Amino acid sequence: MQPNNQFADVEALQQALYEQRRENEKLEKINAALMYRMEEGGFNHHSYRAFEHSVQLSEKVSQKTEELQSVLQKLEQSNAELVRAHEETHQVKQRLHDAIESTNQAMVLLDRLGGIIFFNRHFETVWDDLSITPKIGDNYYDITQAAKHSGVIRRALPADVEGRMIYQLSNKRWYQLTNRPTQEGGNVILFNDITEVKLLESNRYEQVIKEKNKLLQSLIDNIDVGILLIDKEGGIAFWNNTFLTQSNVPQHVLVNSKNIYALQNNRHWSGLNLNPVGPSTQIIHEQLVVERNITTLPDGNTLCTFTNVTSQHHYAETLKQNESWIRMITDNVPALIAYIGTDKKFQYTNKGYRDWYGVSEQDINDMPMDRSHLKEVYPNLIQYLRRVNQGEVVSFQSKEKNAHGDVGFLQKVYLPHFNESGDITGHFVLATDVSQQVESQLQLKAAKDQLESNVEKRTRELNHANIALQEAIDSKSKFLAAISHDLMQPLSAAILFNETLKDQVDSSSSPIVTALDNSLSDLHGLIRTLIETSKLDAGVLQPDKQQENVLPLLMQLAEEFTHISKDYSVDFRYRLKEAFVVTDVNLLSRILRNLLINAMKYGANGKVLLAARKVNENLEISIYDQGVGISEDDQKVIFKEFSRLENDFNYSYSLGLGLYIVDKMSKLLEHDIRVRSKEGVGACFTVSIPITEVCDTSQEQDYLYTLEPSLPDYVLDKHIWHIDNDANMRIAMQTLFANWDMEVDTFSGFEQCSAVNNGSFDECDMLIVDYHLDEEETGLDIAKRVRKIAPSMPIMICTANHSKALANELEGTDIQLLHKPVNSAVLKAALVSSLNG
Repeated sequence: MQPNNQFADVEALQQALYEQRRENEKLEKINAALMYRMEEGGFNHHSYRAFEHSVQLSEKVSQKTEELQSVLQKLEQSNAELVRAHEETHQVKQRLHDAIESTNQAMVLLDRLGGIIFFNRHFETVWDDLSITPKIGDNYYDITQAAKHSGVIRRALPADVEGRMIYQLSNKRWYQLTNRPTQEGGNVILFNDITEVKLLESNRYEQVIKEKNKLLQSLIDNIDVGILLIDKEGGIAFWNNTFLTQSNVPQHVLVNSKNIYALQNNRHWSGLNLNPVGPSTQIIHEQLVVERNITTLPDGNTLCTFTNVTSQHHYAETLKQNESWIRMITDNVPALIAYIGTDKKFQYTNKGYRDWYGVSEQDINDMPMDRSHLKEVYPNLIQYLRRVNQGEVVSFQSKEKNAHGDVGFLQKVYLPHFNESGDITGHFVLATDVSQQVESQLQLKAAKDQLESNVEKRTRELNHANIALQEAIDSKSKFLAAISHDLMQPLSAAILFNETLKDQVDSSSSPIVTALDNSLSDLHGLIRTLIETSKLDAGVLQPDKQQENVLPLLMQLAEEFTHISKDYSVDFRYRLKEAFVVTDVNLLSRILRNLLINAMKYGANGKVLLAARKVNENLEISIYDQGVGISEDDQKVIFKEFSRLENDFNYSYSLGLGLYIVDKMSKLLEHDIRVRSKEGVGACFTVSIPITEVCDTSQEQDYLYTLEPSLPDYVLDKHIWHIDNDANMRIAMQTLFANWDMEVDTFSGFEQCSAVNNGSFDECDMLIVDYHLDEEETGLDIAKRVRKIAPSMPIMICTANHSKALANELEGTDIQLLHKPVNSAVLKAALVSSLNG
């Protein structure tokens, strides 16, 4: 039974006892009265009933008395149980108090207003020696607020998601507080001493900081940036290993230096500039160029960083040199050329462009298009700029004012420029002045309006003119071919003149002639390389892949480079195999020529092997050399644009585009190309081509070609006719053939040749004719006319036109095709091949 229920039962019994006593007293009074009346009044009927009633009352009194006795017994029993319950409650309370006191946590019990109802002895020890003595009835929150103001509570961290707070007291003890609500609306707060945990945590944190400091120091010591920290008094506060290397000062000297000024006066000091004023880039020596950054920190210290930019500096110098070559070439090209970045600012213009608009290089560089000489026509150009920035090649005509203020017409081509990631970084502008053509169109239109009878004829002429103009504008390949022809024509003449001089000069002048020959050869390589690179980058060079027998091409290359190898003192050998592959013979020829000429250059005084063999279902064409070899790092970059290796065999006129062109063309043909090399041993480049049909290759053999010292007699007796519209080429061919003791007649065109010889070709044993002649006449036209007169006449077309269309026209004929510039060795080989038998 619970104590409260016992108290209620006792009170009920006491109330019942009180009622029974009153009822008993009442019955006793009635009984006494009845007895008196009986005694005084005698016995009668009424008296008897009264007596009877008294007897009944007496019985009731006895019954009630018994009930009262039972209630008293129950009351005594309840009192005994109440005493036992009180003792048990006291015992439980004492045990709870002992349990609270025995725990090592401080505890305080608060009422709903924050008043202290109870706390244990540990709660008192929390505030020992802190001028705070909590008592029952004090407000806990007033105590903690006063402790915060007085500094007894130094830090109070905010409660976490479970409501736990952390206090740091002024005695350096840490406590974690846990708050629990009671049923009466108050709170129980437990103080858990976590000082040891905090100390361990602090020690671990300090250890982690030390480890991180070691890692940070190691990292700083190994980065490729020199770091120096100077305090505000000029003392040396911090440095890393890279700075030690850059400054060239031993570490003990740096440690013992009083300040930075004494360090700079040390004899070992490399000369690093610590002045924040002046150019940021400093050349310490050839192998060290640094980018200097001097920063004054808010605390007055000075942070100096020196970034190694040696490779970037050398690369920039190389770019400047290459830019000089490109600028020299583009300034002499009869076209307007510019380059504009994606920010629509001019970054480059050639001389022709600046002269046409009458602007200077200083005025136009970094000038936005909408504020430049184009500001009047800029709104018309926006649509074309949008298209080229989406990667489209755009061709259009623009009406603009030239340097003299005259209105002219420019046919412009916008070519997008992609970086290695495929992103557009700007676009090239190629422009041609077509004012005369436009004026011609206007005149034709006026003539059409005035002469109704000639409408159909003039319309056809106008359409032909428009088609020719559009084709000339849309096709960059034709534009580049025109440049190639204009440059190759005088270059071919110069090479032939120099070939003639080789056999006529004495030994004292021979080095000059040889140097001139090398210069002309380098110039030819530069021009051809730049033209091919432009075609590849513009995407105008597309392969014409067909099933071909690769053996004739390999034999031609073997014969050609057998002659060339003598210039490099190379022992050239080849091992060929016949196979049918799907390829573009012209592009494959260019790939193999570039690889062979590289092998000749870098394998000088050694051996070079051209080998073709079948590997599985592929024909692998390999070029081996015994040159200086290529390191593994260089093998990763040799196919990049303007990549030139640093070694003793570098050629000063190389643009570093040969292997770039090889890589581009091989990707166009979808031919795999691999390189294997070891420094000091040599290199091997392999082109892999899928085989479609293989002929009998069991009779594989090595061919060793020996150059004949002079032309055979059956060639020397022949009479050669040469047709070329360039006077220098005619003179050069006449001089060269005369030097070989051969007879040659030269003519400017077919009409002159026919007029001189009365239309007869009986005295001609072989005809050599240029392709591009005057009056839109071509060498192929002349060859066809000559074949009607002399069907078996050996004919050779010599041209700077490398187009696939011309090669396709000559396919299936016995007309030989030579590309300018032609040297004497190639020309001799062609003569022997054409006149043999």
